[in-house]
Order: sequence, then C-alpha cells, then structure tokens
Amino acid sequence: MAALTAGAAGLMGLIRKLTKENVANTAFNPSKRPAKDSLTQLNDAYKTVAKKQGIENPADYDVALNTPPSDLSMMDDINLYADNGINPNTGNLAIRINPEANEVNFAHELGHLVSRQTPAGKLVRDARDNPKVKQALLGAMMTVPGIASAMEAGDDDMDTAIALGLLTSAPAIVDETAANVNAVRIMNNAGRPMTGGQAGRMAGGYLSYLAAPILAAVAGNQVGNMLDSDY
Repeated sequence: MAALTAGAAGLMGLIRKLTKENVANTAFNPSKRPAKDSLTQLNDAYKTVAKKQGIENPADYDVALNTPPSDLSMMDDINLYADNGINPNTGNLAIRINPEANEVNFAHELGHLVSRQTPAGKLVRDARDNPKVKQALLGAMMTVPGIASAMEAGDDDMDTAIALGLLTSAPAIVDETAANVNAVRIMNNAGRPMTGGQAGRMAGGYLSYLAAPILAAVAGNQVGNMLDSDY
C-alpha cells in the first residue's frame, strides 16, 4: 500500500513538471507550432465549432498573451499561461495563454469557451466553479473512498475507492473532457489537425485532473482497510 501511495504522489509530481514544461516556451525557444502563429485561424474555427453546437452567437472573449520568464518554476502560477474564465474587469469570457507555447493549449482553452456556452456545459462549469460545491466535493474526495473501504469486507477494494474518488471530481473531469473534444474539432476546422505530439500534450493535462482523486482514493483506501482489519 505504501508503494501505491508513493507512486501516486510521484505521478502528481511528474504531471506538475510536465504541465510546467508545456507552457514554459519563450521567444528564445518557441514551440514548433506556437499559438501566436494560429490565433486567427483557431478563433475562426472556435466560432464555427460553437455554431455547429447550436450556439447562435458565439461570445467574444478577452485574450491576455503572457510569456513566462526563462526561469519559470513549478512553484509559479502556471495558470497565467494556459487558463480560461471570466475577466472581472469586463465581465467577458477570457483566456490567458502563452503565445510561444504550443497552439494546442489555445485550442483547449477555446474548447472550454465552447462548452460553457452550451446548456449542459454551463451546468458543469457552474458546478465546478461554485466555491461551496468545490469545497463539498473536496471533502468527499478526502473521505468517501476511505469510508467505502472500511465498509467493504476485505482489502480487495482499491477499484471501488478509485471509482468513488474519480466520481467526486466529476465536474472537473467532464469539463476537461468536453474541452479536449472541442479542441480536436477546432483544430480540424482550422485546417491544423492535431499531431500525435499535440495529443500527448493534451493528454498530460488531462491526467493532472485524474491524479489528485486517485491519490486521495489510494490514501483513503489504506486508512479504510486499517479500520476494517479484523483484530
């Protein structure tokens, strides 16, 4: 069990490192397909994909182009270079992106904008962004897998714990899945089909949302099985 916990923690560290490297390009070492070269094409494709999903007037959005320092570390705010949300100053949808990083990051953030303009996507995003829901789900993520493991006889219940851990992260996982699907559509419509390397970059970001609930589930499973032990 200890090995599983150490492995999950190591996975989170690795994913954090890969996420940092995914946005760390500068003007001195730009990506081979930097976002700055396809901003217009991807924006046009965003509108096309949105309209195909029944969004009659795709929302305009603010863009902040932020290039990181050459010594960007894993402790820095990486969201400055790949993020989406609402601009508090204008009330508009907004994207923050590193123009030197790979264009797939920009396509992914545009994918989020498409999703949150659909009825289902808005429900998911509102749940994800709601502080009370977020806190409740975090509490559930830290406790539900352990309680389930304690209640289930025997120690062969890791799959149950992980499944419940992932369920508590459902809003984030569903939101990220929709953004990834939309990103593929946007890049295809822009005439810039995603390469294997770009798909790998996007998959790495997706894994970061799976690692936390899995780590919590592994830890909770160990505690639950300790409580479940027959003395």
